[in-house]
Amino acid sequence: MVLGGIGEIIGWAGRTWSSRNYINNNAFYMNICCTIIAPSFMTAAMFIIVGRVIGLVGSEYSRLRPRTYSILFISADFAALVVQAIGGATAASANDHKGAENGSNIMVAGIIIQMAAITIYCIIQGDYLWRVLTDRPIRPRETPSGVVTPRSDVEDASNNFTLEKEVTSGRARLTPNIKNMLIGLGIATLFIYIRSIYRTIELLGGWNGAIFVNERLFNALDGMPIFVAMFVMNVFHPGRFIPIGKERNAIA
Repeated sequence: MVLGGIGEIIGWAGRTWSSRNYINNNAFYMNICCTIIAPSFMTAAMFIIVGRVIGLVGSEYSRLRPRTYSILFISADFAALVVQAIGGATAASANDHKGAENGSNIMVAGIIIQMAAITIYCIIQGDYLWRVLTDRPIRPRETPSGVVTPRSDVEDASNNFTLEKEVTSGRARLTPNIKNMLIGLGIATLFIYIRSIYRTIELLGGWNGAIFVNERLFNALDGMPIFVAMFVMNVFHPGRFIPIGKERNAIA
């Protein structure tokens, strides 16, 4: 998130510079490249946080293990980042308008990869939360003692094991802190997704398109969503809601 914030600051500094010296290509590319690439670092942070949440609430409800989840989506995000960087470098080094447009199209491909990753991430998260709330684990859960207990065995157990079932169920582990963290992630994801749709349409329209040159649209659909996402992730900071080394205490 810090790297994403730094990237946004540099990008908006370039935009301010470009507005005062609009024939300066360095300012223009500084703005374009940084404001396109920076959100990739934010989505990477969100993927890591979700992996930790799955580990806390219960990986038995997830189709992917927490580690696999983080590796898969961060890899996709890194691929999007690399493609966007290549597009930015291509555009910045172009000697004519056509070369710059080619670089822009490459950056669009990177944004589309990022959008695809976020879409799949949302689907998997929706499925995960549904399984947690309805207590439908995909795999057998582990009891506090470390003994794997199939769901059917827990349901057929006597009342002496009722408390154990409640402790080990994902819904019981969905503490207020984790719920708040999920709310923050949901809001941030929504606004970054809106921004990604806008940037895709903007760049596909070309650098002389009506959308690209519309400052109000850029402020409303790029600047504002990123600001909201950054603000929300600071309010719902993972250091407050899922602190490292205190996971088990948070669950208890």
